[in-house]
Order: sequence, then structure tokens, then C-alpha cells
Amino acid sequence: MAKKKTAPVKSAKKKKRTANFFINAFYESKFRDNLFVIKAGGKIIEDRKSLDNLLANIKKLNFLGIKVLLVYGGGRAVDEALEKRGIGIRKKDGRRITDKATLGVIKEVIGGTLALSINESMARNGLEGYAFNAVPHEWLRAQLRPKKPVDYGYVADIRGANKRPIMRLFKVTNFVACGCLATLENGTLCNVNADTIATELAIGATADKLMFLSDVDGVLINGKAAFTITDVQIPRYIKDGTATGGMKVKLENCLKALDAGVKRIHLINGLRQDALYNEIFEPVGPGTMLFKESERKNYMNEVEAQKAIGGAKA
Repeated sequence: MAKKKTAPVKSAKKKKRTANFFINAFYESKFRDNLFVIKAGGKIIEDRKSLDNLLANIKKLNFLGIKVLLVYGGGRAVDEALEKRGIGIRKKDGRRITDKATLGVIKEVIGGTLALSINESMARNGLEGYAFNAVPHEWLRAQLRPKKPVDYGYVADIRGANKRPIMRLFKVTNFVACGCLATLENGTLCNVNADTIATELAIGATADKLMFLSDVDGVLINGKAAFTITDVQIPRYIKDGTATGGMKVKLENCLKALDAGVKRIHLINGLRQDALYNEIFEPVGPGTMLFKESERKNYMNEVEAQKAIGGAKA
């Protein structure tokens, strides 16, 4: 029996490795010294495997010279803790109404259990950096939300972020994580939507990328995740009900970030293996990328350039 020829297979693999090498080199050069702001949902932080995979991906980015600011929430864990204690769960337009009892649970879950999970995972993955249970008070200008038309309780609005103290810390580290709690000028700790915190920090620190990791594969349009969405499409998806609840809040924050100068935003499923790394280093990643309509041509040129190299999937 004649032996099967393996040379073409080996040749194809070698070409793919070569193409991937040049694509990675392209991105490494492009992203070195960049700052990425990443928001991870509670389901990712709660799941040890997903959290370890996320921090392992972040360690790779740090190795390539990319600075990462991770903001994490914990909505599901907070809901479960509230239910166990017989405290009601109240939300309006995707935002939690936070009375004193609810705030106490949020402090324990976000500032306690999940903050410690981050520290433990950093140790397991050898990831150097700093993990805070709340956003450092000098980073954000937080203000208690008005009581009308809806009294949200201990919920703060963010009036802006201060770039200098943020970047001062990033002079000595490439990784910082913080929970979705912010402090008012009088020292009162408040609950803030994690998407909002990540958006304001990305705007204030002039981040190069803003990324939202959840348990869905991007923005679903007619049941399928969209590859790209531009700023002109976002208002329509909110108005026609395509985006509701938490996704509505995300898209509102995305539009604000794009208008403020953040060039690329990614919405991806953080429960998928290496989702973060693949989204960054593949021309057409596994999630949804958002950018200004004026940036569409630049993005398509990137895709075509990488297809020409030979490592991209059509």
C-alpha cells in the first residue's frame, strides 16, 4: 500500500504559522503601550475557569506591552445573595435600585467575595498588578443620583474621570482591577453600573480600546451576533427594541464612548475559551466590534490587509 503524501499538509501548516506570525507582529507593534479598559460581568468573575482564562489572556497582553484596566461587576451573585436574605430585587431600565440593605450586600459580594477571587486568580496565573475592591476615590468624580424621577438610593452618577492619577499608577504596573463601587466626596460608598464605570474610565484615560465581556456573543440582531455596528446604528437598535435592559445600557455607554473619542469597542462572550485574546488578534473576532461610521473604511482596510497575508478567515 502506497504511503500517503504529507508534504502538502505540512506546507499548509507552515504557511499558516508564517501568516499568523506576521499578523501577530502587526498587532503587537500596533498595540504596544496601549491602554485597554475591560469590563467583565459577574458570571465570568464567579466562574473559576472563565476567570483564570481571562487573567491568563490579560497576562499575555501585558507581556506584549499592553496595559489593562479591568472593571468587574457581579449582578447575578448580588441577586442570589439578596434572595437568600429575603431582600427584594428592584431594577429600573437595567439599573439596580440600591437601598441601604442592598448596598450592604453589594459591598460584601463585590468588595469582598469577588475582589478576593480576583486576587486568588492573579496568584494562580502569576499575573502581577493591583486589585482594588472599589475604584480609587481620586479616579472618578462621583455624585449621588437625583431622587427624581426615580429614587435609585445609593447609586452614583459619574461626572468624569481623572486621567493623571490613573496613568500615574500605570507607570508602575500593567494591570489594575477594581469593583463597581465608587466613593462620593463625603466618603459615602455607592453602587455604580459597571458598564458606566468602564466607559467613564475609558473616556477619561483616553483608552485605545473599551471591551465588554458578558455571557452573550456580542449584540444579537435577529438572533445572530453582529460582526460590526457603527454609531449611526446604535440609536435605531435602542429605539426599535432590539437592545433592551442591560444591553440597552451597554449600547448607550458605547455611543457615549465613541462620541468621546474611543475608537474601537468590543462586546464578546467572556465565557468562551480565549475570547479576549482572539477578539484582539483576529481580523474578524468572535464578538461584535463597534466604531464610528467614519472608521468603517479603516477597519475594512485592516481586514483586507490581513486576508492578503493569508492568516485570516473570510
